[in-house]
Amino acid sequence: MAITAHVDALPPGVTSENGACVPAPSDPCNARDDDCDGRIDEGCGWDSGPVQITLAWDSGADLDLYVTEPSGFTISYLDRTSPSGGTLDHDARGACIPGGQAIENVHWTAAPPTGAYRVDVHYWGDCGVAGSTPAHVTVAVGGQVIGTYDLQLELGQRRATLAFTI
Repeated sequence: MAITAHVDALPPGVTSENGACVPAPSDPCNARDDDCDGRIDEGCGWDSGPVQITLAWDSGADLDLYVTEPSGFTISYLDRTSPSGGTLDHDARGACIPGGQAIENVHWTAAPPTGAYRVDVHYWGDCGVAGSTPAHVTVAVGGQVIGTYDLQLELGQRRATLAFTI
């Protein structure tokens, strides 16, 4: 059975880069599907699956990805694995730790639960080096990217980024 999804809502101030995928030579670990194969950043050390949600940002800030699944359980750095099998397999701290990265990744390796999902991003800390921070979230479901969503965050801000249904 194929897994498909549709985006339910984009909050004000969040833009989407939907449309035909165009292969782009770029940083291979940028939370985008640059080779148009329906997987985000394969080969970068984080996993993909029937659902993959990846956050990347362009500063030394510490941002956090929150994915709430249909049961109401929220996957984040606080609870990295859900009872349904969703996992935060890459938690980044930006410049708050030496050599810190700026990508977080949540995925399911088995069939994800059907129903409504919500994706939020929280600007936890500026790590002494970051100000206003651009970020993007890419979501792939059933081997197809359903969109890349851009947002701008300020210190302490938590933004609803998108809702989608499987």
